[in-house]
Amino acid sequence: MHRLFKDIGFKGLIRYLLLSLLFLSRIPVFAETLNFKNYTVKDGLANSNVYSIFQDRKGFIWIATEGGVNRFDGERFELFTMDNGLSDNEVLEIHQDSKGKIWFLTLNGKLSYYWNGKFYNASNDPVLKKTAGRGSYTSFFEDSTHRLWFSTNRNNILSIDSGNKVSFFSSTTHSFVNAFLFETLQHQIAALSEHCLYYLENNKFIKNPLKDYPLSSKSITHESTSQEVYFLSATLLLKIRGKEAIPLATIKGLKNWDVGSFILDKKEMWIGTMGMGLYRYKSFDKQPEHYLNNYTISHIIRDKQGNTWFSTIGNGIFMLPYHNNFTRHITEEDGLAANAINQVFKINDKLILGYNNGNVDLIQHNKVKKFALHSDHLYNPVQDFFFEKKNGSFWYGSENSLIEIQKNGEQQHYLNDPKWVSYALKSFSLSSSNKIAVALASGVYILNKNSKKGSSYPPANLLKSTSFPNRAYCVFYDSHNGLWFSNIQGLHYYQSGKLEYVYKKYPLLQQRITDIAELPGNMIVCSTYGFGVLVLKNFKLIHIITAKNGLSSNICKNLFVEGTAAWVVTGKGISKIKFNSTSYSIANYNSENGLLSNEINDLYVDHDTAYVASNSGLTIFKETKRTRQLSLPDVIIRSIEVNKNQLTLKEAQDLHYQQNNITVNFISLDFTHPLEVIYSYRLDKRSPWTETIEKTIEFSALEPGQYTLELRARSMNTAWTRPTQLVIYISGPYYKTWWFIAALLLLVTLILFLLIRYYYRVKQNKEKEELLVKSHIMSLEQQALQAMMNPHFIFNVMNSIQYFINTRDNAMANQLLTGFARLIRKNLDICTKSYISVEEELSYLKLYLSLEKLRFGEKMSYNIQVNTDIDLQETYIPSMLLQPYVENAIWHGLMPMDNPGEINVTLTNNKQELLLIIRDNGVGIDNSINSKSSDHVSRGMKLTQQRISLLNKFNQDSISISVAQMDSGGTIVRVKISLKPFTQS
Repeated sequence: MHRLFKDIGFKGLIRYLLLSLLFLSRIPVFAETLNFKNYTVKDGLANSNVYSIFQDRKGFIWIATEGGVNRFDGERFELFTMDNGLSDNEVLEIHQDSKGKIWFLTLNGKLSYYWNGKFYNASNDPVLKKTAGRGSYTSFFEDSTHRLWFSTNRNNILSIDSGNKVSFFSSTTHSFVNAFLFETLQHQIAALSEHCLYYLENNKFIKNPLKDYPLSSKSITHESTSQEVYFLSATLLLKIRGKEAIPLATIKGLKNWDVGSFILDKKEMWIGTMGMGLYRYKSFDKQPEHYLNNYTISHIIRDKQGNTWFSTIGNGIFMLPYHNNFTRHITEEDGLAANAINQVFKINDKLILGYNNGNVDLIQHNKVKKFALHSDHLYNPVQDFFFEKKNGSFWYGSENSLIEIQKNGEQQHYLNDPKWVSYALKSFSLSSSNKIAVALASGVYILNKNSKKGSSYPPANLLKSTSFPNRAYCVFYDSHNGLWFSNIQGLHYYQSGKLEYVYKKYPLLQQRITDIAELPGNMIVCSTYGFGVLVLKNFKLIHIITAKNGLSSNICKNLFVEGTAAWVVTGKGISKIKFNSTSYSIANYNSENGLLSNEINDLYVDHDTAYVASNSGLTIFKETKRTRQLSLPDVIIRSIEVNKNQLTLKEAQDLHYQQNNITVNFISLDFTHPLEVIYSYRLDKRSPWTETIEKTIEFSALEPGQYTLELRARSMNTAWTRPTQLVIYISGPYYKTWWFIAALLLLVTLILFLLIRYYYRVKQNKEKEELLVKSHIMSLEQQALQAMMNPHFIFNVMNSIQYFINTRDNAMANQLLTGFARLIRKNLDICTKSYISVEEELSYLKLYLSLEKLRFGEKMSYNIQVNTDIDLQETYIPSMLLQPYVENAIWHGLMPMDNPGEINVTLTNNKQELLLIIRDNGVGIDNSINSKSSDHVSRGMKLTQQRISLLNKFNQDSISISVAQMDSGGTIVRVKISLKPFTQS
């Protein structure tokens, strides 16, 4: 709809309405309708007879009834009775002290209280036993010293000091019956009854007469912020100041009222009566507004959100949401023609309402005028109103009418062709160039506006006008006189004879578009029936706004633009979309926060005031005041269950590893619209928030560690609350603690060490056994080799002896035989040893060479040279290591020569090795081998090589022997022996 008007003279419209419409009824004066919420036993209330209401520090509403106590969180009534620990089911009042104990004042005169999730009464609190039997307790007060005071209906006053000392005050001359107890600004305890005011002095109550007294104990109230006491007398509202009652205002009618309760603040006063309903004073010089007629109002309170609660006898409780302070409702009861309003329009201080039958209501100065339109159609709903500012014309569009009401009261009918039975007008729009676009069931038509005055203008010929067939939904002329319209094909744009099919570029624009409007910056807003709101700029789709983005519903019916905000009528209330340069914000309004219904048909916004037409009546609210009031209390953790067992918050801070299935119950109390509260939580500040509408979170199989659970909430159009934190610590099992792991690692290390040590010890023992066996075998093999060498050696020596005998050289034979005997003895001594000292080896070698010298005489000579600093007695080498090579040098190197030969044995060493060199100047080993016809192999050298191989297996290649022929002839034998394995062997 096109909304461009601000101010007009309304005389033309009134003149037309008076002339053309039939005046139907008198003009009623209406009072606004208040939208109370009523809670009864059907909702979970314990009993319809409710005596009082109380809100605790956490924000829960406690309700004292004839059948027990309810605790209300906005959704659920939790019931407590004597089965839970109450001292009586009939509870008169509920209060809370500074320690957090919630006290219940019962009819049977037995006190009880609720503290830390448990009820206490005379059976489990010895102090309460001393308070029973003194009448029904009717009043409660805690003074600045934390002394608790109770009054009764039997002229007794009870006090319980901070040390749990119980005292009673009574008098035969003073009446304390149902006295109201309080503390003055001078910290003096006072008791105000229907008959007198008393002050406590020297532990006695002293009478202080007043000029005026309360109508009853129920007509006294205590203002919590200023700590002042007010009461109602027969004609006055008074305040206690010092020892006097100061009149504040004269209240008419009080004498005839049986006051049940009243509250007072700077804005208003509510008085509840016994049987006459509820009275609301906005100003003491005006008559009060009357609500809930004939109801018995027993108590009134205002909660922390600003909601006002009323308890009744027989009708449960009523709650007036805080937004009623900025909201008015006008319904059929207030004089409207009907509750179902199709259109709403405002001109200055006048409201115009349109209905389904085409009739119109005009509201001005709280008065309603009803007008009926003469029409041939019983169903002729008003579709749109429009004001043409430049000429003061008012336009009225209904299902089958489009009428211009000119400033002078004349009218022009644009849809009155007798050939058309029905038009089914959907919307219309006017351009600044006197063009009228109408959206009908048959298509879009562009008409020329009549410039003539009077009503003689002929009917518009739609068939001859510019038209676009196909069922149309809406039309809109933008600020450039371009026509936007939608039909069953989608969105179109028409200007200067050129038609653009905008929907072809964006498939979403093929959907049903219900309304079109223009925002500043050449932005076109389209509402759709099922796909949210679409925003175009320069024919580009820049925003798709749906319920996922915060819209109340994707079904959108109408639009209204006010400044940079687009108000959207949806299937679930109203959404206000506030646009800025790059983004937007959304605020939603529905029946949960003040509207009469979610079935909205139209709205009009004038600055900060919204006028909402619904099927249940008209709602008017101040949008800016509402938003300033919006806040939500922090999340309250109601209970914690660990493995299905309930624990306290303190107990939950230290759990063992098997207590890792945790359920947290929580709530943020929003009594105005509890179903709109959304929660989010996280277990780690580094984790993202998780949103939920549930009030319970379950964590299963949590790993040991410290968790900080953060909970926050938001409701309709509110920011997130401050996070409520719950620290949960789950200790690890003992086998995951650092000391256990350290001890276990130490134990495992020790076990591994012992196992490895045992393994290597077994292995070493086994290797030793194997080594001993091998050594024994090698020793036996060596001895066998030595034993094999002995016959060979003896054979050679015997040949020498035989030679001397054959040559009849008896002296040499005897000398040789003596030396041989010595050699045999030494050989027998050596053959039993695997190793002998170097000294023994050299001695044995000298003896052998001396015998060979005796045999061969001048044909051979020998020399043994020792060039070493080692200890020859402590350095050991394998026995008979050199003899076979020396023997081989004599027999195969020197003997084949004609010339005398020489053998040199040299012994040297370095730090690591002992070097034994045997040189001869014989024929050379290679020549000797080549000159022999047979394949004779030196038996002694072969046996020695085998011995060395066996020894090297045991001592890791500690001995090496090389035999080579020298360039000058002769043979050189090098024997290298590692000193380490054999030194001190």
